[in-house]
Amino acid sequence: MADFDALAHQDVETMVAEAERARAPSAKLPPGEWMRKNLFNNWYNSLITVVMALIIAALTFGAIRWVFTTDFAIIRKSLRLFMVGQFPREELTRLWVSFLLMAVTLGFTSGAAAHNTYDDALEKELPAYKETWLDLFRRFWAIVFILIFFVSFARTLPPFLGLAAVFATVVITRELGWRISRSVRDRAVFIGTGIGIASFLAIAGTGGLGRWAYALLFAAWATFEIGRRDVRSDNVGTLIRLGVGVAAGAIAFFVVDTLDIDGFGWDRWGGLHLNLFVTVVGLGLGLPFGILLALGRRSELPIIKAASVLFIEFVRGVPLISLLLFSNLMLGLFFPLGSDLPSELTLAMIVIMGFSAAYIAEIVRGGLQSVPKGQIEAAQASGLAPGAVQRLVVLPQALRNVIPAMVGQFISLFKDTSLLSIIGVLEILNVSAVANAQTEFIGKGLAVVTYPFVALAFWAFAYTMSKESRRLETKLGVGIR
Repeated sequence: MADFDALAHQDVETMVAEAERARAPSAKLPPGEWMRKNLFNNWYNSLITVVMALIIAALTFGAIRWVFTTDFAIIRKSLRLFMVGQFPREELTRLWVSFLLMAVTLGFTSGAAAHNTYDDALEKELPAYKETWLDLFRRFWAIVFILIFFVSFARTLPPFLGLAAVFATVVITRELGWRISRSVRDRAVFIGTGIGIASFLAIAGTGGLGRWAYALLFAAWATFEIGRRDVRSDNVGTLIRLGVGVAAGAIAFFVVDTLDIDGFGWDRWGGLHLNLFVTVVGLGLGLPFGILLALGRRSELPIIKAASVLFIEFVRGVPLISLLLFSNLMLGLFFPLGSDLPSELTLAMIVIMGFSAAYIAEIVRGGLQSVPKGQIEAAQASGLAPGAVQRLVVLPQALRNVIPAMVGQFISLFKDTSLLSIIGVLEILNVSAVANAQTEFIGKGLAVVTYPFVALAFWAFAYTMSKESRRLETKLGVGIR
């Protein structure tokens, strides 16, 4: 047994070393020697290097010249439209409160998660490292840069002060999340989610989705807390957990409902703020439904399998733009007669959620097929129930294996939110057309100014998601172990 433990420990050290080598730069040479070895090692590589250097220099010169010779008056005048659409100017305080609460969510949860990861590494005798603020800047520099760049077009002081307050809030709450006790860090997901929902309620009020969101959150939290206290694992214990969860959800629903805070529903939102919100909702709801569809497609029950296959294949066979038109023109016909129909944006978000779920389902199904059958059989032989086998053995490995494809779908969905302009929603791409249609800018050909501005916003967030995906792959050893 001792030999086996030593061998297992040696295997862990070997895998960690391989991961470190994968993270390490490909060369530790001085710049001049590295260039001679990689760029000018023969005549054709030298020719390619010179040609590419000239092309890059020309493009860089053209970009710098464009930046310093272009009049960005249309951006300065329409900055609020690009960021938040036609949100009432007198209610912009709601947005800043929402941004600050979201900064608290990001800072607190990331700090708590980072400390938990650090402690877990120490417990497993693996290399543990606390990220510095320089490390975090390297991870998120694109978003930081784009936010500062956008605010630089503001003509008043409040946007500069607001952005500084958001950055300071992230710094302070991340340190707080790192320093709190382990028991609180274990609940950081619920705490952060609650604050995140509060950021939504600061804009939209306590009616509608906010009540249900808090009801689900508190139901999940109560079930989690009861489960931590080793309630009986038989049917009686299940009924106890279910009852406590339902009771907590109902209490949260009525408490939030009694607050009766007025707000502005998302049908009045716009700009980049709306693109990000639709992406988060589409992924937040599409991911669990996609996992359920993937499991349903592999089910041995004919009805569940047929329904899952029918939904997945139909949605994947139809362009998103046609589904958005369907939501705008026909989806309302499926609601009961006499009922209040949701807004056009709500119907579109339902379609986007279903569209995202169908593609995620196929990605997850590929990951499920990659899990060796021997591990499933071993889990079943150890006495685990079918649900526990999927939850504890199959899904963690499947989701780990499909990280690149999953993040690719996330990025694609974020960019596809620009299609909302087809149904008249004032998202950031549609704002570009609206800005160019203003009387003082008609006929001046300023689309060459507004469209690169929009493209830069999409690039910053998509690039950051891609970079975080590669970091997560390296951390989990995808393709290495």
